[in-house]
Amino acid sequence: MTGPQVSVVMATFGRGRHILPSIRSVLGQSLKDWELLVVGDASTDETEAVVGALDDPRVRWLNLAERVGSQSGPNNAGIAAARAGVIAYLGHDDIWEPDHLERVVEVYKAAPADFVLSGSLLHPPPGIDLVEVMGILADDTDVRRHFFPPSGFSHRRDVIDRIGGWRKPDEIARAVDDDLLHRAIEAGMQFRSTGVVTVHKFPAAQRYLSYLCLSSDEQEKVLAEMGQPAHAERMVTLIEKARAAGRFMQPARKDYAAGPAGEFHRQSLVRRGARAVPLVPLGERTVIRHKVEPGNLDWKTSPVMGFRINRYNPRPRLLVPVVGGRACLRFIGGSRSAMALGPVALVCNGEHLVALPGHRWFGLVAWFARYEVEIVLKPDGPTVLELQLTTAQHPIRKRQRLAVGPLHLRPL
Repeated sequence: MTGPQVSVVMATFGRGRHILPSIRSVLGQSLKDWELLVVGDASTDETEAVVGALDDPRVRWLNLAERVGSQSGPNNAGIAAARAGVIAYLGHDDIWEPDHLERVVEVYKAAPADFVLSGSLLHPPPGIDLVEVMGILADDTDVRRHFFPPSGFSHRRDVIDRIGGWRKPDEIARAVDDDLLHRAIEAGMQFRSTGVVTVHKFPAAQRYLSYLCLSSDEQEKVLAEMGQPAHAERMVTLIEKARAAGRFMQPARKDYAAGPAGEFHRQSLVRRGARAVPLVPLGERTVIRHKVEPGNLDWKTSPVMGFRINRYNPRPRLLVPVVGGRACLRFIGGSRSAMALGPVALVCNGEHLVALPGHRWFGLVAWFARYEVEIVLKPDGPTVLELQLTTAQHPIRKRQRLAVGPLHLRPL
């Protein structure tokens, strides 16, 4: 009995039922001769039960005994357990077009290749019009200048024997996926491309605090669109939009060699909300001051005069590492346009609220207003505030960008 043609490795942690759209995109592949290894990074949530309920012998669940804190550990375990000669990866929040694996296998059969790349469409957070395409190689493409997300690349299993496995994130300056690609390129390995976009990637690095706000709505929407007649036309439109914006196969490789080992990983955890933060009990008066840290597409990295400045996302999030009950939240909002300082709609742990502006005044270069709203903090974990900005507060209008000062909390 021969094994499958492709072993699909899916590293996961804390995704629970929201992993299902990614798995369903594998179950719907036109190529049926595959196995899927879902590998938990010492997961303790419902993911094992979710995977087990699928009742498909091609899907296997593995779980690490100790947490690595990165896809590198689960990927290595998946490769060790794989039965196929080709290893493909799928992020636990990404999805494939139905012909993805079929096209990958066709390239391996047609010509010698160590790696096969598939076109990847990177979907920005809702409300941001910045689609990007990676993984489409032309004859003159220099792979040394590009990065390819794991959901869009596969390799022969013996590649790991030649260059070694995925390295731990705290031992290297690069991201773990970029490190694997870098070593393969340095070893002179052959990269080929399917030439077709078959991957939908929803970068967690662009979704601030995404690990604290689990959702699979975006993935479910794209899966539903795949079954519609207009899907092919919609894909062409998105790809052309990326070309027109100069975001089609743009050089994206960064030089991390000068950075300290583990620093990229640390910042990545901050962006996703995956790093444990000290929780403070709600006191008589608690003040959360903004500090320099990655804000993805939501906020500029460095606060200005204590204010965090909105970047691109009309739905920016703020982390509140305070536990307790009902509290009064106060903050000062600032903008160069007085029109931006109207009511601010927000979502706090699923509850829709409105922070109303009080006293307004004009400073040296901007307008300011005091805001106040009652919120309910989580009793055992950090709270996430999601601002839902109006057209007048939209970040694409630079003068109307909203800045948020320190958060003041008082128990009620």
